[in-house]
Amino acid sequence: MTPSGPLHPINTPPPSCCPVSGWPIYSHSSWTYNSPESNYRLRVSFIGDWIIWLQPQGYVHHRHARKGMALLKDVLFTMRSASLPFIAIDDYSAVTGASLNARRYIVKALRQQPQLQAYIVYGPSTIFRLGIELSRHLNIFPFDTVVARDYEDAVSMALAHKASMDGQSARETVSFREVVNPDTVSVGADRDAAPKTLETHAAELLSYVGGINLETYGIAPSYCQISSEHPFRPVYDALAVLRDDMHAILRRHRKARENLELRQRELVGKQEVLDETHTTLNILLEARQEERLRHEERIKTRFEALLRPLVEGLENTSLTKRQRLLVGLLKDVMGRIGSIVPCDPGCLQTPFTAKEWMIAYLFSAGQVPREIAQTMGISLRTVENHCYRMRIKAGLKGRATTLEEWLHRMGLDSPMSCRRLR
Repeated sequence: MTPSGPLHPINTPPPSCCPVSGWPIYSHSSWTYNSPESNYRLRVSFIGDWIIWLQPQGYVHHRHARKGMALLKDVLFTMRSASLPFIAIDDYSAVTGASLNARRYIVKALRQQPQLQAYIVYGPSTIFRLGIELSRHLNIFPFDTVVARDYEDAVSMALAHKASMDGQSARETVSFREVVNPDTVSVGADRDAAPKTLETHAAELLSYVGGINLETYGIAPSYCQISSEHPFRPVYDALAVLRDDMHAILRRHRKARENLELRQRELVGKQEVLDETHTTLNILLEARQEERLRHEERIKTRFEALLRPLVEGLENTSLTKRQRLLVGLLKDVMGRIGSIVPCDPGCLQTPFTAKEWMIAYLFSAGQVPREIAQTMGISLRTVENHCYRMRIKAGLKGRATTLEEWLHRMGLDSPMSCRRLR
């Protein structure tokens, strides 16, 4: 029967004498660990000279387990020789839980105690009790591991184990294994009855385990109510916990997979929308380019239709040499409408002005600065100033390349060509 509360709570000093064995209980203020950031506490006491009594309280994190096991080693080093065996009694009635890393560390630390003969726990939670029972059935620990009902039961188990360690006869004391497993099925005079009973229990257990179905992410309904006296009750309880944990894990896995599939469908839908948008934009850009070319061709045609007769009429009149040169230049400019100018603006650090473009065209026509000055009706000095600024805009330095050479190099073989200048 599980007690309603701890017999010796940790918040009160331990008794000076054990009510079960009558042996003195030793404790010290330095044998208590108090976590500064949580409500975890651990008190270590000695019952007699070979039973160590642990009283943890609160939730056990990994850092608490390390501190607690270090405290246990210090107390053992202070109180006992390293070669003397001992038994540990652990009061879990005030423990609210333990992390996975903490449980692993405690198991590892206990396994490193070669003189530990038995580990007796009382007051644990259902899940912790199942873990202890499974550990005992699977022989995980090199020492005896048992779950007692309360403090008196734990001390009685320790006394029985001490008696077996001292070599006392089984007739004079209660067997430790009998105390540990009070629910074990006793074999009566009829030896044939026990195998049949175990066969029945094994069939029930196999039937229950076979009900677990992983493929459909579900688990068979819970087994029928098993009596607390059933010899396989700890196994059934452990399987029930594993079943519930497995069901929760598979449910989370299924939910995560459904969310992933949903996200994938959303991404596929967005990708399709982006592809359609990209295709539509390409079609619109092509249509806009074609429309722009049509507009340019229409404007050029109309411009030619309007100005070409006027220019041809001027050619048929009596003109001076300068006027004929300007008319020829005008025709050349009209022919360049919609094409690239003699000097690519991308080659310039700063764009040319209108007069500078005019000078560039005249250079392309093969004129020298003096002829350009006469054609434009400006002084030679002004043309030279324009040429100086054009050299700066073209990035020409020194006398290695003249402006005329640069303009001809940027043009074609024929001075009036409209090919792109590079």
